[in-house]
Amino acid sequence: MHSFRLLDTGLLTAAENMALDEVIIDEVAAGRSLPTLRFLRFSPPAALVGRNQDVALEIREDFCRAEGIDINRRLTGGGAIYFQTSALGWELFNPQGQTPFNGSYEKVLAQVCRAGVHALAEIGVSAAFRPRNDIEVQGRKISGTGGAYQNGAFMFQGTLLIENEIELFLKSLRVPVEKLKKREIESLQQRVCFLNDLMAAPPETEDIKAAFVRAFARDFSIDFQIGGLTGYEREALSARLSYYQSGEWIYGRTAAPGPAEMYWALHQTEAGTIRARLWLEPRGDRIRQALLTGDFFCRPSRFVLDLEAALRGVKAEPEALAGAVEDFYRRNEGEFLGIPRDQVFQALLAVLRRRELSLFNLEPAEVNEIFLVNVRAAELKGDTPRWLLLPYCSKNLDCEYRTIPDCGQCGGCEFDRMYATAQSGSLVPYSVQSFEHLMEVLHEIKDRPGFFVGSCCEAFYAKHQREMEETGARGLLVNLDSTTCYDLGKGMEAYVGRFDNKTEMNCELIEKLLDRLGKNGRV
Repeated sequence: MHSFRLLDTGLLTAAENMALDEVIIDEVAAGRSLPTLRFLRFSPPAALVGRNQDVALEIREDFCRAEGIDINRRLTGGGAIYFQTSALGWELFNPQGQTPFNGSYEKVLAQVCRAGVHALAEIGVSAAFRPRNDIEVQGRKISGTGGAYQNGAFMFQGTLLIENEIELFLKSLRVPVEKLKKREIESLQQRVCFLNDLMAAPPETEDIKAAFVRAFARDFSIDFQIGGLTGYEREALSARLSYYQSGEWIYGRTAAPGPAEMYWALHQTEAGTIRARLWLEPRGDRIRQALLTGDFFCRPSRFVLDLEAALRGVKAEPEALAGAVEDFYRRNEGEFLGIPRDQVFQALLAVLRRRELSLFNLEPAEVNEIFLVNVRAAELKGDTPRWLLLPYCSKNLDCEYRTIPDCGQCGGCEFDRMYATAQSGSLVPYSVQSFEHLMEVLHEIKDRPGFFVGSCCEAFYAKHQREMEETGARGLLVNLDSTTCYDLGKGMEAYVGRFDNKTEMNCELIEKLLDRLGKNGRV
């Protein structure tokens, strides 16, 4: 049998819970604390980003502040979560290589999540482990999990959703709606479930905890001993709490504006999205600073920080960048979990590819508003834009053409202006009415000479980047200027062409881009 401390820290603030995660993992690593199972809850509720995410991109900060919702950052990677006061968190701490952390990360994920499944079975819920790191009930997520490695010890944590507060999830987080796909779900409600959705009278919290204790004890041969925080842990918590309350910790992965030129790009992988930012020296020939954020996991946690440091001073050229990444992996032990090194390099390379748009005398801020689809800027010289793809959501709400793939050119909105721009440049305009319609258009034009210019929001591009690239169509998309369906939590309505708000296209940048590209393919 393995001896573990059973620790229940009750309701704490987000900063207190995050600080305790670090304190306990360090004390367990040092051998001053027993391996531990901790139960935790949050008061007030908290919106938490993953270790490598940017708060501004994942959290609706204004809403959270107005509603008294804490904003903080986890030690573990992955995506943003809303931690209700009713939700129950559980965490296991032990040195790496010891129960239950023996084996690969994938093996640990599977065996701990299956123990969580067994705990739910004890309270009458039939759940299953869904790789990579979720516990689900009939395809709906009821618990997410993740891990962090530090100083030779490992922490694995999970949450159990109990009371259905779906509206607060939608309003406090940006990320859930942006991940929705029609073939997977039709609404967030169908993607996530809560214990009180499944049971008329959910067990008391104490009974749920007891079920988890029994499942972990049985699955991992653990003998639990009820205990509290040690004196060392209390002292360390007092010393570290102010740091976890600080902007340095909470906003430390947020891009700060600076005098240097900054370019960024998104890169989707099977295991998460990487948002890569590179700040260049004044001459533009070397990297001054790198920032890699996203919903990925790293082992060890500081692996991404060390990579960013290794990129400083590297020439802003593909060959030099490839060599720097290869050298870093050769010298350092670690990984982006589930993301091969070549995909990490591709995320960084995408930034340099996007920067090539400066060939058209565009400012960095303008370049960063343009998304590339299957094309490099240098390839556009001598080529011709032939199609202008425009989002129906930029039509007026009362327009008779809003649900029709055309425009009456009444002069009532920027659609009229864009149709006139298309006609003056001999481009074919499309009023794109839904995601499915966009896919039809891209497949229709993919084998024709020339390329498209269009408009969409960043969230749409992030969500559908790979699907658009898989069509083979070539083109450029200019970011929408205003609040989008994803900001408003209406991603599924927009998907099928029923978004009931109006967006604004960046007409000036679209026209400038078309002018720079040249109506006859001249630059």
